[in-house]
Amino acid sequence: MSRLFLPAFLLSFIAAASQPAAGQEAANPQFFQYAVKFVCGKPPTPVVAPGAYFTAINVHNPTPQTVKFRKKIAIALPGEEAGRVTQFFPAALKSDQAMEIDCPDILKHADAKDFLKGFVVIETPVELDVVAVYTAAGSTGAVETLFIERVPPRRPQQAGLPDLVPVNPNPAAGPNGFCKRDQQGRLLVTVRNQGAAPAGGSQTMVKFSAGAPAVVNTPALAAGTPTVLPVPFPNGCFQPDCSFKITVDSAGQVNESNEGNNTADGLCLG
Repeated sequence: MSRLFLPAFLLSFIAAASQPAAGQEAANPQFFQYAVKFVCGKPPTPVVAPGAYFTAINVHNPTPQTVKFRKKIAIALPGEEAGRVTQFFPAALKSDQAMEIDCPDILKHADAKDFLKGFVVIETPVELDVVAVYTAAGSTGAVETLFIERVPPRRPQQAGLPDLVPVNPNPAAGPNGFCKRDQQGRLLVTVRNQGAAPAGGSQTMVKFSAGAPAVVNTPALAAGTPTVLPVPFPNGCFQPDCSFKITVDSAGQVNESNEGNNTADGLCLG
């Protein structure tokens, strides 16, 4: 008969889990980062004890607004070998919502099938609740051990961050100011990096009032640099006018100093 062993500190953790982590400050940094250890699957070699390992990372948004964040997987290999680091994957939580990043998610993001160890790295503009739950099963397949950890945030020291924004070429015209076209009749979308650091390549999405949204690649931009992206209008958008919403960094690829200024509404009169 399998037994469930709870570490001695578990009861004290449960009592303290709802309290702010020690050393947290009220000041809002440029962004928070969480490095969460994970162990997933059955080891083919004896790098850990034989058995089945599971990790469930719970992320909760305690703020009153929607928070967009991103996550990546840093794989750890045995023999003191560094593993691959994946790209960032975007995510979002509305106020008081929670989500779980578990082993199937981790293996999928890392393009792995069996056993994997490493870190899930989460970057967010505001502080979140991040709690990892670790379980392991032996030969019976039942849970034999349980460990719960609240992961504290850290604040990477940076000289600055990029900040991508859609630019209105004629602000006095309101939403109509975004309606700038080239000789081929395409919409010209201006994206500027108004932040203090370079921005890597990203994507800009334009959702029109009719037709499919358009997604265009945005090149890497140095601090203070703009770029102009031509975007074709979909058929049937002008009825008689065509409205649209521009979203820069629509896939959440760039860690920005301000994630709340990425959208703008525009209008082209028919």
